[in-house]
Amino acid sequence: MNLHVLAQEYARAVLRDPSQFLKRAPARDCPVCGFEGRFLSVGPRPEARCPNCSSKERDRIMGLYLEREGIAMEGQRILHFSAERPFFRQWKHNPDYVAGDVKRSSVANAVVDIRALQYPDNHFDRVICHHVLEHVVEDEIGMRECFRVLKPGGYAFFSVPLDSHRETTWEPPEGMPTEEIERICGRYHVRLYGRDFTDKLAQAGFRIEPVSFTPEEGERHRLTERHSGPLQGLDQIFVGRKD
Repeated sequence: MNLHVLAQEYARAVLRDPSQFLKRAPARDCPVCGFEGRFLSVGPRPEARCPNCSSKERDRIMGLYLEREGIAMEGQRILHFSAERPFFRQWKHNPDYVAGDVKRSSVANAVVDIRALQYPDNHFDRVICHHVLEHVVEDEIGMRECFRVLKPGGYAFFSVPLDSHRETTWEPPEGMPTEEIERICGRYHVRLYGRDFTDKLAQAGFRIEPVSFTPEEGERHRLTERHSGPLQGLDQIFVGRKD
């Protein structure tokens, strides 16, 4: 039990939505940290966060996949863009773990630009890129760079806000005001991906498979977003392999 994180998350939850504690909620199981108990609501998303490790839906999807497939992370060279806190806590003592961001932060140990990575070809065993590419104007360059630095046989994990109702990715027309783009795509986002996201990854060289789970797993681990706001991108994770 991570008492420090637990205290922080419960304090935030009380401030955000104290009424959630007046409602019954089933016990959930976090595949990232092993916590069993009540998850906490975040904004319009009920039971979205594990109070013991702060994992969100996409974190638990990846955690379940790693556990289910027996994919080792210890002793691996890992490149992790804009690292999620639950995984950063677990892997930060690995000397071959690069938690990269465009600037230094409490969950970054390296400054990296996904469009121009300072690492040699075939360097990393694992590449993790969740909710980053929607901020990158030259996203196709970033995808190719991720492919370049991944070792053959390695694993890359990708997710973006993805509108499954769109066949193709929406790119804003030239000259559209930033406020209008963000109204459509989300804050600081430069596009809204459609179902062709996997085609873009394949064009960069990856062999892609989606991470799937059963309805029972979805309920037990709370893997699927549920909220009353606009559904611009329910989390789905894709695994990229380099043959």
